[in-house]
Amino acid sequence: MRPWIELLPALVAALSPLRGQLPEPVCGHPALSRLDPAAAVTIPKGVSPADNPTFLIREHAAGQSLIRVEFYLLHSDAAFDIYGEGAEVDGGRVDSGAVAQLVVTFRDRTLPGSVNPELGIQALAEDVFGAPPDIDHNGKVYILLIDVRDDFDPDSSDTFLAGYFDPLDQRQQGNLADIIYLDSNPGLLTGSDISQALTTLAHEYQHLIHYGRDSGEALWVNEGLSELAPTLMGLPHRDFSLYLANTNVRLDSFDGAVADYARCGLFFTYAWVQLGTQFVRDLIATTQTGVAGVGQVLSAHQQPGMDTFVANWHRANFLQGDGVDGYGGQFALPQPAMHAVVTRFPQNGFQRDVLRLGAFWVLITGGENLFLLATRSAIDPAVTLINGTEGVILPAPQLFTTGYHDPAFGTNYTDLLVLATASSAVESSVSYTLFIDAEGGFEELSLSYDGNTPADEMRFIQLGDGAQAGEAATEFFLAEGLVQLAAVEFVTGGSDAVTLTIYGAVLSAASAAYEAVIPAPLGRAWTTHRLPPRIGSGRGFRGRVYVGLRSADNALGYNEHLATSHSYYQPPGMTRFAALTESEVDGEFLTGNWSIRLSYLVPDTSSGELVIPLIVGNFYPNPVAGSRVTQLDVTPGREVELVLYNLLGQEIRRITRRGESFAPLFWDGRMGNGAAAPSGIYLGRVAAGSQGFTRKIVLVR
Repeated sequence: MRPWIELLPALVAALSPLRGQLPEPVCGHPALSRLDPAAAVTIPKGVSPADNPTFLIREHAAGQSLIRVEFYLLHSDAAFDIYGEGAEVDGGRVDSGAVAQLVVTFRDRTLPGSVNPELGIQALAEDVFGAPPDIDHNGKVYILLIDVRDDFDPDSSDTFLAGYFDPLDQRQQGNLADIIYLDSNPGLLTGSDISQALTTLAHEYQHLIHYGRDSGEALWVNEGLSELAPTLMGLPHRDFSLYLANTNVRLDSFDGAVADYARCGLFFTYAWVQLGTQFVRDLIATTQTGVAGVGQVLSAHQQPGMDTFVANWHRANFLQGDGVDGYGGQFALPQPAMHAVVTRFPQNGFQRDVLRLGAFWVLITGGENLFLLATRSAIDPAVTLINGTEGVILPAPQLFTTGYHDPAFGTNYTDLLVLATASSAVESSVSYTLFIDAEGGFEELSLSYDGNTPADEMRFIQLGDGAQAGEAATEFFLAEGLVQLAAVEFVTGGSDAVTLTIYGAVLSAASAAYEAVIPAPLGRAWTTHRLPPRIGSGRGFRGRVYVGLRSADNALGYNEHLATSHSYYQPPGMTRFAALTESEVDGEFLTGNWSIRLSYLVPDTSSGELVIPLIVGNFYPNPVAGSRVTQLDVTPGREVELVLYNLLGQEIRRITRRGESFAPLFWDGRMGNGAAAPSGIYLGRVAAGSQGFTRKIVLVR
């Protein structure tokens, strides 16, 4: 006989356990410890488990087999019962305080950040998502506190199953009851803080409800709504930075990675902020599933469609503004990490791929007087330009035809973001190409003393004590000559807010030249904060610069393997910095460096003399049926080149010659192999040295 996992693949997919990460704790809300003592549950002692009910429990690490386990009844009322596995209760891994919190939060009230604190998890979940199946027709839900059989090892396991809903319980093969399982190992059901168990309970209760209403729902939708549940109830939610560290992934996929939970949860959080609870109810009620179901409900709510809604979501994750461009101020999100940063020009044929319903971010910075042209083979991807310095969208209706020219770039603002998003019409991924040019151009250099330690291998040092902030600082020596600070990168242990300060040649408050609060950095991944131009004096920095990061709640990455320290620390409540080598943490003097990097711009000296004005005019005639394409005013004696590309970014012809004043360049409409180029749209790149411009050419046969 084949194992159960092969016989019922749909049930296995629907099992969808909520995975937690170790050793990161989930902070509880203070209200959880202020419970009515009368609500405490007395756990029976000396009572044989044989005198209590038994349930079938799944062994996740042993071929998904079922075993029968004995339980104590810990709480019972008309709406739900709580049972504790006998061995876990007797072993002290389930205590009365934890059970009391479960009772109060599930039955009576959720936390102050809840959409309705006067309702418990059960009532609020049923108000938003609907009623549970009630498969046994007794009106009860069972919460089983068990050691989930997942082979968890505190010394070696990176993840654990914090709880689950088992669809088999909705059938005769299982317990034939509405059941939620919560894990008691590792230690989620003892002490005053059981917030992660409550988050898991809210998550899995949505799964139970959803299964009864639409058991065939796509996994990414089901998991996304379960991730939304604790957020609505004021409970700790998934760290969204796990997704925002890389947004070029398919929205409508789910492989069970922690980042998958974060991505789907953030999307449905945005949908709830934009459209409210009725959208969620309608989505669960619709017979359509996945992208089609979401699109159908969006249409019913007078939204422009799935693709536009997803593109707006990607944009909102950076802008975090009003209306469709944000989350109504309800959430502080880390900004998406950039996939590429362009500081040197020109960039010919900068080609990238965007995954279906994903987002690819490019930052263009340095230089002035920007020209940008994009090409694509069809209507995908959509490309949005954002003034990253001021956080506003830049209209660029001709981006894919004649291009986008902005003389304000480099003077009024310094950072331009290119957001490419692919629609649901894309089967897997789609390519696009950017042609980027600007005057001047800079080379971006990076200083670091962290030994390039990967973020997942770092040690993290708590900066503050939870009430007062401590500050870490790193000293950087800049190159000779005038430079412009560009960005600071750092790695924190979590997403609590940090304050960034740039100090001059002296590490003191008097020399502070710039300060910014990063409300939600990317936890355990490199967070990049771009700096405004001309900090402080307006002429840039020379020589020595210090970068400081302070926080009361967050921890900072630390590399202990370097012998030479450039780092300093100011403990909570202190007013001066000490060298990190003189700072003692848990009885250990720290001799390494903080995970802080500083980037700065220097003029790109590789560029030759500017011999072609960037805006010299369009190709003429255009469309072209003859041989004459354009005429340029080129400095005599300099080599000038005309390169032709098709819309796939492939070079089809290169024409090089020595320039003479007012001497035109010609293209006879042929490719490099001598064959006539077919009718269509081409891109012509005219360059002298590294300076030049790109324009569209329409060839008509």
